Amino acid sequence: MKMNQKLSTLAAATMLATMSLPAEAGDKELLEVLLENGVISKQQHQELKKQYGKNSGTQISTKGGIKAKSEDGDFSFQFGGRVMVDAGYVDEDVSKHDSGTEFRRLRMFAKGTLYRDWGYKVQVDYSDDALAIKDAYLKYKPWGVTIGNFKQPISLEELTSSKYITFMERSLPTVFATSHRIGVGINKGGNNWSAAASIYGGNSEDNEDGQEGYGLGARVTFAPIAEKTRAIHLGAAVAHEEPLDDADVVRFRQRPEFHATGTRIIDTGSISNVEDIEKFGLEAAAVFGPFSLQGEYLKVDVSRESGFDDADFDGAYLTASYFLTGESRPYSAKKGKFGRVKPKAKSGAWELAVRYSTLDLDDGAIQGGEEDNLTLGLNWYVNPNVRIMANYIDVDAEVAGVDDDPNIFAMRAQIDF
Repeated sequence: MKMNQKLSTLAAATMLATMSLPAEAGDKELLEVLLENGVISKQQHQELKKQYGKNSGTQISTKGGIKAKSEDGDFSFQFGGRVMVDAGYVDEDVSKHDSGTEFRRLRMFAKGTLYRDWGYKVQVDYSDDALAIKDAYLKYKPWGVTIGNFKQPISLEELTSSKYITFMERSLPTVFATSHRIGVGINKGGNNWSAAASIYGGNSEDNEDGQEGYGLGARVTFAPIAEKTRAIHLGAAVAHEEPLDDADVVRFRQRPEFHATGTRIIDTGSISNVEDIEKFGLEAAAVFGPFSLQGEYLKVDVSRESGFDDADFDGAYLTASYFLTGESRPYSAKKGKFGRVKPKAKSGAWELAVRYSTLDLDDGAIQGGEEDNLTLGLNWYVNPNVRIMANYIDVDAEVAGVDDDPNIFAMRAQIDF
């Protein structure tokens, strides 16, 4: 009996040593076949897997990107990027807008792990004829601590990658989201919750001399349902910011959810003598099979020095989407955000969506304007990494008593890897 076991083990080891399989998956599949057919025992199966792992060397993968991993798993590296090409036409009303084409995003990144516990990411973007650093951070994964330039914890739509948002642009009220800042943050999550907090200064693109200012932010989410095709998401966020420059000035302005136009119909202008800014956010989302809902309310309170009136601004949006081909929006409760859609069929996935968003930048003497947008969207997910998008945006804005109601039709071709 022992002799037969030794022979079977020797035979299995010889097969693994002599067969030249194209990928690691092939070797693992062979081991599974040997185990299922009784050629090797469970103990031998485990021993051979361990031995294979020790001798397999650096693992290279091109699935979904260019990835490399050391044989002991302590080091990994991935190179990737995204390209988003936009084209659009604006049917102007009062204000002037640019119609045409642009590279909305040209991004490249490198990320990976060092000694298993440390993660890193560097991402640069070329858009608006300028090169900018987006992500540049080091992360201690056991504690969830991040140091560097990264997105601050406010707004579900802002924290969801531009690769995965439903429409070409984020909604009007995300103008209040802090986005990328240099700081120190911590984030943790479980099966149905996530929590994040950070302290931050300026953006990596800021190069002005003088006092930088600072901010404090926190966000918590809870998912009473977090399944593969069903989810309910609830979240809240808060932030306190001191002015990020010596002039104590802040400004809020927003494009009409189409980036190629440089025109911001609503604009507070420069608000001076600012002492601090408070930001509040409430968010909710639900996924039931191919149907999903998502909405947020964001509010900003601007406190000013004695003798100057404070100002409050707010905005909200509600999005509904439906996959005609049966897919569901993938949700991660541990991260509190949405991820990549993977089509069920080779012909891809089709999604219809509608969004209403509103932004109010009027308060007292500050007449930045009000805007309501209704957007219709059609998405074709050609495969997990390629998407074609079409948006129609009906804009209804009013600034200082003047109506401005342009209509916009835009399309995007995007690929990421």
